[in-house]
Amino acid sequence: MSELVGRVLSLIGIAFALIGLFIVQGISIEFPGIILGGLGYYFGLRSQDRLGQILGGVAIVLCVVSIGVSGLEDPPQ
Repeated sequence: MSELVGRVLSLIGIAFALIGLFIVQGISIEFPGIILGGLGYYFGLRSQDRLGQILGGVAIVLCVVSIGVSGLEDPPQ
């Protein structure tokens, strides 16, 4: 059961990262994506679910990249 929870949390984190790429001020949506990706990774690690771990890692990396891209699109003034 925890492997399913981990996968779902990771997929929601990935969705937040992809939404954040298209929103210029999307940093507020990407922080929950990082948290959900971390929780997905934790549940995947706890249940020995390799796919859950990979999805959690992908969610975290995509959220960080999305934060960087939104920072490049709208530089501070």
